[in-house]
Amino acid sequence: MRDAKSNWKSAFTLIELLIVVAIIAILAAIAVPNFLEAQTRAKVSRAKADQRSLATAIESYSVDWNMPPLGAWSLGPACSCVGWWVDGPQNAKAQAQLTTPVAYITDIMDDPFKTRGTINLKTDAAGRGARYFNYQDYRNPAMVKLALGKVNNAWVICWKKGFTWSLWSAGPMRVSNGAIQDILRGVVDTTPWSTDSVYDPSNGTISLGWVIRTNKGVFTGP
Repeated sequence: MRDAKSNWKSAFTLIELLIVVAIIAILAAIAVPNFLEAQTRAKVSRAKADQRSLATAIESYSVDWNMPPLGAWSLGPACSCVGWWVDGPQNAKAQAQLTTPVAYITDIMDDPFKTRGTINLKTDAAGRGARYFNYQDYRNPAMVKLALGKVNNAWVICWKKGFTWSLWSAGPMRVSNGAIQDILRGVVDTTPWSTDSVYDPSNGTISLGWVIRTNKGVFTGP
């Protein structure tokens, strides 16, 4: 039978326990960021894959109707609530054209980076009303000019550059601020609350910028 002294000698010391805790903390500090980065990369991959499927549906629609589906701007003129209107109900209405009367896709696809809403960098407010990829068309410059009341606006410039439609995701930073037409034509908005850039993982897995696809393919810059 072992005595109390031998049992005491076989137990862990406080220093040994602290070393074990420190090792576990170090391993957790290494593993957690890698896990979060893997999760972000997976969402970016999903966004690109879903955009590719939507692009196929848009191009199929274009073949049948000789034009892409009308975007939010074309479906309704600008209004005082344009940011909410274009990003919300009009955007959903535009993409619904792909589901009925001909089902080019079965349902409108969610943007994986909008599941918890988007962030307004100016006010830090979260918008939760729009969960879909943003979609826009540029095929009808006359309608766009009428809607915006300008002769040579950014939408027309995009059309002249050969863009007929675009899809974009909010990206890992979940930022909704910015203007897709400025990104496509290479104009950078320097205001601190606008993103106006393309997502680039080389700047860090979680960084500003949108994941964009157009009729020309994946958009990486003008």
